[in-house]
Amino acid sequence: MPNILTKRVSIIELFYDLVFTYMISQATSLIHHLHHGTILPISFLIFAVIVIVFINSWMFQSVFTNRYGSPSWADITFYFIDMMTLLYMSNSFTNTSSKDLTTFFLAASLLSFTLFLQYLIVFFKSSNSNDKNTAKFF
Repeated sequence: MPNILTKRVSIIELFYDLVFTYMISQATSLIHHLHHGTILPISFLIFAVIVIVFINSWMFQSVFTNRYGSPSWADITFYFIDMMTLLYMSNSFTNTSSKDLTTFFLAASLLSFTLFLQYLIVFFKSSNSNDKNTAKFF
């Protein structure tokens, strides 16, 4: 049997996952209120978009952490910036109006930008061509 590589999960990664759990609980408030016994289609659509954005961000961050993550100050700093952004985003969609979602999508852009910076750092620091190609792809 081949040697399986393992990587321990750090406390900051677990806290990052906890922030996502909080986000899901906040997002459910969008579909919590019923209108004549049903969920409004626009509320459900906004809920679906928000959850997809969050899960996509979490998935890309998890792939980055599992592949390149290290207990460095740079990674920890990016985690804290992302967590602050996520907490801000989680509290920015208390209403289903499009005005409130503008703030949400600006914060989601910041989250994507920090992930872009992380992959950019890996691209320039890595000497492995496979890591460079993967970073370029993401």
